[in-house]
Amino acid sequence: MSRAMNLARLLLCIALAATWPVAAARAEKLNLPAWLNEAVQRETPPAKGASAIVLNDEYVTTIAPDGRLTAVVMEAVRIADDIGRSSASVSIGYDSSCEKITGFRAWLIRPSGDGKNYRVTDASDTSVSSAIYTEIHTIKLSASDDAYKDCVFAYEYTRQSRRIFGFDSWRFQTTRPVALSRLTYVLPKGWSLKATMLNGKPVEPTVSGNTYTWEQRNLPAIKRETMGPTLGRLTPRLNINWFPPAGMAKPPIAAFPDWASVSKFQTSLLVAPLAPNAAVEAKTRELLAGAGASLWKRIDALARFAQSINYISIQMNLGRGGGYTPRAASEVLKTGYGDCKDKSTLLRSMLKVAGIESYAVIVYSGDRYWVTEDWPSPSLFNHMITAIKIDDPTVTSPMIVEVPGLGRLLFFDPTDPFTPLGDLLYANQGALVLALADERGALVRLPFTPPAANHTQRTIVAKLDSLGGIDARVSEHITGQSATKARAIYRASQTKFSDIMRNWINATVRLAKITDTEGIDDQQNGTFDMNTRFTAPGYANMMRDKLLIFKPAIVSRRDYTPLTQSKRAQPIIIEPYSFSETVEIGIPEDFAADELPPPVEVETPFGRYTSTCAYDAAMRTFRSTRSIVIKAAEIPAKDYATVKQFYETIQKAEQASVVLSRVK
Repeated sequence: MSRAMNLARLLLCIALAATWPVAAARAEKLNLPAWLNEAVQRETPPAKGASAIVLNDEYVTTIAPDGRLTAVVMEAVRIADDIGRSSASVSIGYDSSCEKITGFRAWLIRPSGDGKNYRVTDASDTSVSSAIYTEIHTIKLSASDDAYKDCVFAYEYTRQSRRIFGFDSWRFQTTRPVALSRLTYVLPKGWSLKATMLNGKPVEPTVSGNTYTWEQRNLPAIKRETMGPTLGRLTPRLNINWFPPAGMAKPPIAAFPDWASVSKFQTSLLVAPLAPNAAVEAKTRELLAGAGASLWKRIDALARFAQSINYISIQMNLGRGGGYTPRAASEVLKTGYGDCKDKSTLLRSMLKVAGIESYAVIVYSGDRYWVTEDWPSPSLFNHMITAIKIDDPTVTSPMIVEVPGLGRLLFFDPTDPFTPLGDLLYANQGALVLALADERGALVRLPFTPPAANHTQRTIVAKLDSLGGIDARVSEHITGQSATKARAIYRASQTKFSDIMRNWINATVRLAKITDTEGIDDQQNGTFDMNTRFTAPGYANMMRDKLLIFKPAIVSRRDYTPLTQSKRAQPIIIEPYSFSETVEIGIPEDFAADELPPPVEVETPFGRYTSTCAYDAAMRTFRSTRSIVIKAAEIPAKDYATVKQFYETIQKAEQASVVLSRVK
């Protein structure tokens, strides 16, 4: 063998000595468990652009005959770049009333094989909820300051808990690549288990006696696309139910074979708190006295009062059903505060006094796709709203749904301080919710409001001077969820509202000076009005002292999202709204219109856009209009080219310019 070959082999051995197997050899210094020694040597999935890679994501749960759970959690992540250093951290939430975290250990393993051990004494254990009182705590540890590229951060702990429900959910994929995702359940003798896969191909478990293990390897990162579905819709999720033996005298957990059983259980928790006392009755009579005779005005008076109750949450005994049980309506009224279920209960109690039937409704707020028909479980919901029965057929609203067995129901959220009766927060529109009515309870798909209900009507009156400077007044009349967004910003801080208006105008009008901004909030009628005035030098560009060139779309629509990718894998989700604008611009005496943009009209099954331009020589006024109507839609990825072309046509039309020429 030649000296060159011997040298090459020597260099190869030195190179291999610097890799993870040596880290495993030195692992005794760090006292690494066997699973972690294996994880650091594991082959990883493609990770282009990833800041961190999950090497091990594992959960092993053992269920005792009395229903107690012992779960061992084992996680490891490799840092891929500086941004990924934030992944060298752990946050463990637990309910101190029914859960205990033990055996916490963590490690930072450097590429050289040495590193750092962490114990529970290195972590913080605090209450992190916004509730006035809570039994939810979080153990937090961050090693990000010690981490750098190619380090591995890992941790393990044991969670001991006692629940009243027998279900859980496991996400295989995340927004980071995953080398191994594994879930194991060990059941007592005679117990059974049912698992349902959502958002992915079925994964069959490996079964050994009473032990069930699901495993997936080399999973790419989930990447959301612009105007695409939520992560809840994209992430493969295994929903699991476990059941004690049939006929067990006192089963330690509650089982829910169907949605009727979920409704019956949750309804039972609402009966006692709903009962009105003398104070609730008196307050109801007071509110109705000035409300007027119509059913809508009577309901609106009670609804607005429920919205005015301060939102404060007291979270106790959540693992034993406390999170599903509201405080008494009388107590909510007396204290003047409550969470979503408290506010809903108070409203329903007052409606009961008024002789108006209603139902509590549970929702998953924030992701309309989270709840699915094939997994009956109270754990799927995180919010409560109210459904009000409307027997009068003359009362109409986009939020009224005919529910078999329950009648015409008007859905309303007394927790949302910005959305009036007759509307719902857009994030909850289209969601699958559960109306609670004992065994008659029903899943209901909430409707979307039509585009016309979410409308922005804008009027701009402006004047150009002979140097291209502009003086403009902008007025907007906004309705529906478009008004809700503006209202939320305005109430948060009027200073912030002014700053947002300034940034919006300066995005298209350079050096704009805002001289006046006004917001007019009329929530009861579902409207918000905005008026602003600004001036700016050189809005129109002067060319060779002969031409003035400007864009008639002076300010943007504030809702434009560019679709720049050439192809797409996910459907396009479009929110319903409409917009119309009229612009009138007075032009200088020594200029006349030379070129005007052509009219544009484009229509698709999901939307329509038009724009026009005209010049009135006698009035020396340029006038333009543009309008857009977008329907709520989910458009398949195969039709992406149509959607992209629609928005590109709009963008091109709104970049078009008017040319004025100097009159000799």
